[in-house]
Amino acid sequence: MQFSRMRAVGPASVCICTAIAIAIFGSLLPGKSWADMISGSAELDVTLSRSKVKDANGVVTSDSKGSDVMHKYNLSLDTNPFPLLRISAGSVFLQDISTLHDLGTSPHSRTTTLSPYIDAMLSNTIYQAGLGYSRTESWQTGSSETTPATVNEDYHVTLGWRPAGLPDLTVRLSHANTFDVDRLSQDTTTNMATIGSQYTYNMFKLGYQFTGTDSMDNLHGTDNTSLLHNGSVSYADQFFNQRVSLYTHYNVTYLQSTTTAGNGGFVDTPLFPQSGISASNSDPSQGTAEQNVDNPALKDGNFTATAGINLGVVPAAVDTGNKWSIGVDFLNVTEINKILIWVDRQLPSAIAGAFSWQVWVRNASTDNWTQIDQNGNTVAANSANTVPATFGPFQNSFTLKLNNSVKTRFIKVVVNTLPQSTALTNPSFQNPERIFVTEFQGFLSQAAAQVQGTSAKVSQNFNMDVRTRLLDSPSLYHSLNLSLADTTGGGITYILDNSLILDHRLNRIFSVGASVGREDLSSGGQQSYAYLYNASLKATPLAGLSNTLVYSGRIDHSSKGTTDSNSVYLTNLAQPYKGVAFNLSTGYSLSTNLTGQESGNLSLVGGASITPRQDLSFNLSYNRSITTLSGAAAASTTTTSQSGLMGATYRPFSNLYLFASLGVQQAESRKAQYVQNYGGTWSPFPDGNLQFNFAYSENVNSLNNEKNTSLTPSLSWKVAPRAMLSLSYSLLTSDSLVSSSKSDYLSMMLRLSF
Repeated sequence: MQFSRMRAVGPASVCICTAIAIAIFGSLLPGKSWADMISGSAELDVTLSRSKVKDANGVVTSDSKGSDVMHKYNLSLDTNPFPLLRISAGSVFLQDISTLHDLGTSPHSRTTTLSPYIDAMLSNTIYQAGLGYSRTESWQTGSSETTPATVNEDYHVTLGWRPAGLPDLTVRLSHANTFDVDRLSQDTTTNMATIGSQYTYNMFKLGYQFTGTDSMDNLHGTDNTSLLHNGSVSYADQFFNQRVSLYTHYNVTYLQSTTTAGNGGFVDTPLFPQSGISASNSDPSQGTAEQNVDNPALKDGNFTATAGINLGVVPAAVDTGNKWSIGVDFLNVTEINKILIWVDRQLPSAIAGAFSWQVWVRNASTDNWTQIDQNGNTVAANSANTVPATFGPFQNSFTLKLNNSVKTRFIKVVVNTLPQSTALTNPSFQNPERIFVTEFQGFLSQAAAQVQGTSAKVSQNFNMDVRTRLLDSPSLYHSLNLSLADTTGGGITYILDNSLILDHRLNRIFSVGASVGREDLSSGGQQSYAYLYNASLKATPLAGLSNTLVYSGRIDHSSKGTTDSNSVYLTNLAQPYKGVAFNLSTGYSLSTNLTGQESGNLSLVGGASITPRQDLSFNLSYNRSITTLSGAAAASTTTTSQSGLMGATYRPFSNLYLFASLGVQQAESRKAQYVQNYGGTWSPFPDGNLQFNFAYSENVNSLNNEKNTSLTPSLSWKVAPRAMLSLSYSLLTSDSLVSSSKSDYLSMMLRLSF
C-alpha cells in the first residue's frame, strides 16, 4: 500500500522531491556549496515522420504519419565531504510518447522510466568500503497494450582490501527485487554474495572466487540456490639460460545447485566455455580457421569491458556488408538452449530491434558451421531464418532462447551491424557508431520440477605450453602444448600438440620457415590424430617489395576415416613509392572428405592502394575463385565466381569529404551484379557556435534495379555555454522492381545542462 501511494504521487513529484532532498543534503555538507556538487540536464527530442510504401504494381501498402516526443531529466550529486569519502546520488526521468497513423490505424504508446540511485564509497590505497541503492521503474500505456509498471531495485555493499605483498580481497553483497506492481507476471528476489582474491608470488599467480546466489521466483514458489567455487593457479618461467619457456594454467570450478520446485518456474544453469571466438565476414558458414579467432574477453566475466566487437553503424564509404560472428568453444559437446550477448550500453527498443540474429553450431574443429532455427533444427546455410532476441529492460544484454536445446562443442550467433537508416531515424540515440559487445553467456534453462533437488558439477581445465630452443642458427624450436578438460558427466578431453618449428634467414634477401607436428585429440571416448606440416620461403629483394610462398597441409585420422587438405599460396606485396601499394596473391587448395570427394579451389586476389596526396586516395581490388568438386558418387562440377571493387575518397578541405565506389560480383549461372556507392559530407562552419552539416549517400544495385538514397541536412546551434539546439531533416528513398518507398523525418533536439 505504501508503494501504491508513492505511484499515485507521480514520477514528476518524485523527481522534484529528489531534487529538494539533494539540495538540502548538499547544503548540509561541510566546506562546499551545493552548486559545486550538483549537476543536471534536460533534454527534449521531437521527431515527425512520414513514410509511403508501394508494391511492384504501384499499390500503396503503407502510408504512415508518426510523431515521437522524448523528454529526459537528469539530476545528480557528486561530492567528497571528507577526504576518503565519495558520495554520488541522483535521479533520471525519461518519457517517450509516440503515435503512428497508417491506413486507418492509429496506435500510440507512452513509455516512462524513473531511475533514482545513491552510492557512497570510503577508500584509500589499502581498503575500500561502499554501499548503495538503485531503483529503475518502467511502465507503458498505449492503444495496443498497457503494461503494469515493472520495478528493479538493487541494494549492494562492497568491501575491498589490497595490502602490499599479501593476497587482495574483494567482497560484494547484493539484494535485488524485480517485479511488476501488481505482482501478477513477475516477482523475483535474488541475493548474491561474491568473494574474490588474487595473489602473485614470484612466478605463480593464484586466484579464487566464490559466488553464492539465491534466486526466488515468488510467483511460482521456486527457489534455486547455487554455490560456485572457482580456483586457478598459473606459473610462467624460463630455464637453462632462457632456452626453455614454460607456461601452465590450471582452473577448477565446482558448482552445487539446490532447487525447490513450486508451481512452475525455470532454472538457468550457467555453462563454462573453454574459449571465446569471434570473426567479421560475409559468409559465416565458410572458413573454419578464420572462424576460430580466439577472443578471451568474451568469457572473462567482465560485462563492461569491450571484447573488440563493434555493432555500431559502419560508415557508408567503408561498409563491406560483413556480419559479426560471436561465440564460444566448450571443448566438450555441451547442451545449451539460452544465450546472453552483453553490450556496454543501454539501447532503446527501436535500436535493439534493428539487429537480426542467427545461431550456428559445429561439433568438431574441422567441420563447417551449420545454421539452426529456434527449434534447434538445421536450416539452409545463410538462409533468412532468424532467432528472436529480446533486450533486457534492466540489464544491457540480448537474450536468445531455443525451444529445444542443442548439443554442440562450438556455438555462435551471427548479427548485423546497426543499419545507418535506423540511426538516422532515431536522432536522439547518441554515438550510434559505438555499440560494443562485452560478454557471451550460455545457459541450460530447464523447468524447476525437472532439476529439483541437489546436484553438483565439477569442471577442470589444464593448459601447458613448453617451448624449447634446440638450435640458435638455424633457429629450431620444439613446441609442446597440452590442453585437458574434465567435466562431470562429460568425460576427459585432451588435445596434445607436438611440433618442430624452423625459422632461418639465408641471406639479406631470403628467409625460410617450416614446421611439422602431430595433434592428438580425445573427446567423448573417440580418439583421433592429425599430422600438420608447412613450409615457407620469403624473399625481400628490395625495400618495399616482398614475396612469400607458403605450402601447408593436414591429414586427419579418426574412427570414421581419413581426410586431408593441402594448399600452396604465393603472396606479393610492393610499395614502390610512398602512398602507393600493390598486392597480388594466388593459391590452390585441395581437400578430400570422408566420402572420398575432392574439393579444389583456385583463387586470385589482387589490389592497389594509391594516395597521391594526403586528401586523395584510390583503392582497387579483384577476387576470382574457381571451385571444383569431383569423386565419390557425385558428378564433377566447377563453379566460378569473381568480384571487383574500385573506390576513391577525396577531402579537399577539412570540412568536406567525398567518396565513390563501383563494385561488380559475378557467380556461376548468375547475372553480373553491379553495386555503386557514392556520397559525401560537408560542414561549412565547423568551429562556430552555429554549425551546418550536409550528408548525402546513394547506393545503386543492379539486382532488382534497386536504388537507395539518403539526404540529411542538419543544423546545430550552441545557444549558450550549456544549451544546444539541433535541427535535422532526413529524406530516405528506395526504389526497386519489388517495391518503392519514401520517408521523411524532421527532428528537433534541445539539450540544457547546469
